[in-house]
Amino acid sequence: MTEIFPDLIDSICIDYRIVPVPPPIYGQFIYDKEGNNIGIDSTKGTEKQKQEIVNWKRNQEIIVEEIEKDTSKLIVAFNPKIKRSSKDLKEYLEQHFKVTEVFDPKIEGDSTYTIDFKNIPLKGKFEIRDMSEFPKDRYEFWRKKYDFVFSGSVYFTGIQFDKERKFGVLDGGFSCGRHCGMGVRIYIKKVNDKWMIDKIDNTSVS
Repeated sequence: MTEIFPDLIDSICIDYRIVPVPPPIYGQFIYDKEGNNIGIDSTKGTEKQKQEIVNWKRNQEIIVEEIEKDTSKLIVAFNPKIKRSSKDLKEYLEQHFKVTEVFDPKIEGDSTYTIDFKNIPLKGKFEIRDMSEFPKDRYEFWRKKYDFVFSGSVYFTGIQFDKERKFGVLDGGFSCGRHCGMGVRIYIKKVNDKWMIDKIDNTSVS
């Protein structure tokens, strides 16, 4: 986990400020016989709608340019206590890497471990802070006005390994709001005695 942590943060965490708002409608709504909207006919777009699209694109470019000039660190909340995934990831490990045997540790009691993330140097613009520094109430967690650029929260589960400890899989996710975020499944492999990310699949989106 220590070796892949910087790449996990860069791959999963996002700067929500550059996520584009939905573009204006271009065209005319299409309805079925029951009055349900089933699509948009873009061949019937108006000049006014076309100009709204142009303005939308221009505004998005301006927003991205301004944010890229901002050198502030983006703060991400993280619970350093890593727990086993609530879902058995064995089949995903076998399918992705074609492994035949999966490591099944005989663990008695709590399998949670704590990652010392504060001593892991990150590469990009994100800075990780312990979840305990943030409000416990979920509403206040997202609504509070912080004196820093708060980007969201990230989590990872424990890693499921193959028997030879050459491949692994874990789940993770990033939340940028109460109804904003995504879940991912991360496949990792060992290359020249160093762990690296092989692939990341999206498992959910909000």
